[in-house]
Amino acid sequence: MLGSTYHRSIRYRNGAILLLVLMLGLAGYKGYSVWHKADLYARAAAEQAAGRDVEAENLYMLARDISSFDYKNNEISAALSALRPVTELKRLFASLASEIAVTNGGSQEQARLLQAYAAYGAKKAEVAAADESAKKRFGELTDAYKLDEQFAAALAGAKKSLTALLQQGNGASAQEGESAMSLLLQLPASVYKDDKTKRKDLNTLFQKYDTTRLQTIFNQKSFDEALGEIVRIRQFYSERKVEAAWVLPKAETYVQGTLTRLLETNDVPGFLTHAKTFQNLKELSGSSSKVNAFIQSSLRKQTAKAEQLASAGKYADAIALYKVLGDYKDTGKEIRQTEIRWMAAEPGVLLAKAKDNVRFVQTAGAKGLWGSEAIAAGVTDRGTLVTARLLADGSVVSTEGEIGGGLAVKAVSFADGLGAGKLPVVMLESQSRTRNARYTAYEVDASGLNALLDVEADGYKLQSAGVLLVRNPAGAGSGQEAVYKLQGGQYALAEVPQRVPDPSLEAKDIQPSELPQQQAETVVRLPLAITRIGSGMAVAEMDGLNVLLSGKFSWKPGNAVVTGTYTGETKILQGDRSVQAYKINVNHIEQ
Repeated sequence: MLGSTYHRSIRYRNGAILLLVLMLGLAGYKGYSVWHKADLYARAAAEQAAGRDVEAENLYMLARDISSFDYKNNEISAALSALRPVTELKRLFASLASEIAVTNGGSQEQARLLQAYAAYGAKKAEVAAADESAKKRFGELTDAYKLDEQFAAALAGAKKSLTALLQQGNGASAQEGESAMSLLLQLPASVYKDDKTKRKDLNTLFQKYDTTRLQTIFNQKSFDEALGEIVRIRQFYSERKVEAAWVLPKAETYVQGTLTRLLETNDVPGFLTHAKTFQNLKELSGSSSKVNAFIQSSLRKQTAKAEQLASAGKYADAIALYKVLGDYKDTGKEIRQTEIRWMAAEPGVLLAKAKDNVRFVQTAGAKGLWGSEAIAAGVTDRGTLVTARLLADGSVVSTEGEIGGGLAVKAVSFADGLGAGKLPVVMLESQSRTRNARYTAYEVDASGLNALLDVEADGYKLQSAGVLLVRNPAGAGSGQEAVYKLQGGQYALAEVPQRVPDPSLEAKDIQPSELPQQQAETVVRLPLAITRIGSGMAVAEMDGLNVLLSGKFSWKPGNAVVTGTYTGETKILQGDRSVQAYKINVNHIEQ
C-alpha cells in the first residue's frame, strides 16, 4: 500500500515538472515571437521609411506570418496594402520565372514562353510610364529574379530548337513546321541581334524549308490540291506580314511546267482545265502576270493552229479544236465560219448538211454561182438529184428530184450559162452504149427539177446563150456537129450545119492489140491506159504493147480514149533499156 502510494506521487511530481517545462518553453517561444515580430515590424517600417519598398514588403510579409498573437496587425495590414504593387509584381515575376523553368523545347512550352515574355514586356512598358518609385521597385525585383538573363537564355534555346525543326525539311509535319515558323516570327529581334538580321535569317531559313516542302507537294498532290496548298501558304505569310517573295515564282514554274507538258502531249482539254483551275484562284492568278501571259499566248497559238488546219483543208480537225477551245472562250463564230468554209470546199459536206443519212454516189461543187457562197449537187443511191446552196448568212437551202431510171451517172457538173435565167443548172454525164456519154441537164428551182437537155453524143460546147454545138449526137445529126437551141424550156435539134471533116469522127475504132496491123497514117481511135506523162508526150500500156502518144494536151495518168494518126513503130526508153513502141500523133483525147 505504501509502495503504491509512493510510486503514484513520483508520477505526479514528474508530470508537474514536465508541465512546468512546457509552460516555460511556451512562454519563452511567445516571448521570442513577440520580440521577433516586433523586430521585423521595426525593420520593415525603417525600410519603408527609407524608400526600400521591396525589402519592406518582404519584412512585413514575414511579420504578418507570425499570427499567434496580435502585435500591430492593423499597422502591418495597412503597410502591406500600401505595398500591394510590390506584392503583385513579385507574384508576376514568380509566375514568369515558373514559365521559363518549364520550357523544354516543345512548341506548347515555347508558346507559353513567348506569352510570358510578352507579359514581361507589357509590364516593362507600363512601369516605364510610372513614377520613380515604381521604376525602382521594378528594377530591384528584376535584379532579384534575374528575369532578363533567364529570358535571354530561354529565347535563345527556343530559337535553336525551332530552327533545327525547320532544318529537318520533310522530317516535320506541315502543322509542326508552320507552328515553328510562327513562333520564330514572334521571337524578339534581340535574339537575332536586330530586326534586319532577323528578317534576313528567317527569310533564308523559310525559303529553304519552302523549297523542300513545295517540291514534295508538287510531286505528291494533284494539280488542284497543290494550288490549294500554295494559296494556303501565301495566306499564312500574308497574315504574318511576311513577303515570302520566293513562293509565287516557284508556283509559277510549277504551273507553267504542268501546262507546257499537257500541250507537248497535245492534251489541249487538260491544258484548258488546268488553266481555268489556276485562273479561278484569284489569290494566285491575280498576282501572276507571267502565267496569265503564258496561258493567253498558248491560247492564241492553239487558235492559230485551228486556223492553219482549216486553211490546209483539215476542217474536221479545225472544228474539233475550236470546240475544245470553246470550253475556255466563245469560239462559236470561228466554228460557224469553218463549217461554212468546209461546206464551200467539199460538196459532200454541204450535201450532208442538206440531207442527213443519205449516200451520194457522184457529187460536184462550185463557188459564187447563182447568188450563193457555194453550191453542191449530188446523185443519191436511190436515183435522185440533190442540190444544196450555201447562202451568205450561212443558211442552206436544198432541192431534191427524180432523174429517172436507167442512168449510170459517171460525172456531175454545173453548167453555168446553159439555162435561160438565174437558176442553177446541173449536168449529168452518164454511160452510153453508142456514144461517149449521155448528157442530161436539169434546171433547179424551189419546186424541183426541170429537164433542159437529154442527148447521147461524143461531146458538146456552148456556142452562145441558149445555143449548143453537139458533136455526133445519136439519131438526127449523127456523125455531125449539130446545133441545139433552147426552145420552150428545153434544148432541141435546130439544124445540122454542112458537114466539116473531123478526124475524130472519121477515125477507125480498133483495140490496142490491132495496132500492129494498121498501116501508117491511119486515123485510129482506141482505149488506152496512160502510165507515164511528160511535156508534149505520154506513154500508154495496153495488151502488152507500149504506145507513144504525142500532142499538146494536159496529159494525166489513167484510162483514156485516144484519137489520132498512127505513124508506125519507134523506140522508147523503159528504165535503162530501149523497147519497141507504136507511135500515135494525137488530135483528140477523152478522159
